[in-house]
Amino acid sequence: MQRVRWIRFPSSLLVQARSPDGEQKVLARLGRDSWFRVFLGRGRRVELPDGTRWRIGSGGMGGELVPIVTCPNGRLAIGSSVGQRSYGINGRDFAYNFFPTSRKRYDRSPWLLTEHGTKLATFQADSMYAERPVSLATILICFTLIKYGVPGEGILVPGFSWQRSS
Repeated sequence: MQRVRWIRFPSSLLVQARSPDGEQKVLARLGRDSWFRVFLGRGRRVELPDGTRWRIGSGGMGGELVPIVTCPNGRLAIGSSVGQRSYGINGRDFAYNFFPTSRKRYDRSPWLLTEHGTKLATFQADSMYAERPVSLATILICFTLIKYGVPGEGILVPGFSWQRSS
């Protein structure tokens, strides 16, 4: 992920690592990012090199507001909570697990993307290293989950216990 602008589109680029000849391949151009824009607004704009437009938005699933990558033909990937800071990422042809290597809330440790126990990729806040092919929609969901998580997965309001007084 590379930040290129603050206001106009694109504000960020998702690029592939430099090849031996020094060229970078742009995988996607991304619009401005914010928690409000993704979960309550119109979504984050994504434009592929061929001009296809996607959105990183949200939808309801199992009583949670979860990030979703959509295209004109429908949903491409959905990220949902399966535990505290542990996620399931699903699409038509895949189902992955995504979790941090450390359980500390604000730790900058790597995140792992796995499929049936097989390590597919390692993520940091702004970079990734893939050992096996991973879809672009999955990559976008992973970066969104690292940054924002799933709203409501943590206990925001402590539980109340009603007791009878004698």
